[in-house]
Amino acid sequence: MTHLVTLLSLLQPAASAMSGDGGGGGGGAGGGAAGPMGCAGGSSQFGIIAIMFLVMYFLLIRPQQKRQKEHDAMLKALDKGTVVRTNGGIRGEIIEIDDVEVTLKIADKTKINVLRSHIAGPIAKAADDDSED
Repeated sequence: MTHLVTLLSLLQPAASAMSGDGGGGGGGAGGGAAGPMGCAGGSSQFGIIAIMFLVMYFLLIRPQQKRQKEHDAMLKALDKGTVVRTNGGIRGEIIEIDDVEVTLKIADKTKINVLRSHIAGPIAKAADDDSED
C-alpha cells in the first residue's frame, strides 16, 4: 500500500508542491491537500486524452476516409476497355464488369476474374501521349 502511495505522489508532483508543508510529504495535512488536486488532475488527463483523440482523428482517420471515398469513386467510374492494375500488380484490360467482379484480359487468350474492390486503379496513358509528339 505504501508503494502505491509513493507511486501516486511521484506521478502528481504538483500536488506535493501545492500542499504548502515544505515538500516533506509526511503528516495528515499533506494527504488532505493531495485529494482535491488528484481530482483536478483527472480532468486534465481527460482533456489530454481528448486532444490526443482529435489529433489521431485528423492525422489518421479522416485522411483514410478521404482515400476510401476517392477509391470508391474510381471503382464506380471503371468501364469496359479501361486498362487497370490490381492490388496484386496484375495489369489488364477490362472486358466485363459487374457490381462485384471484373474480368480482365491479361494476355491474348488469358482472362481472369478479380474482385472489383481489388482494382488499384487505371493505368495512366502519359507514356503513350509523349511518344505521339
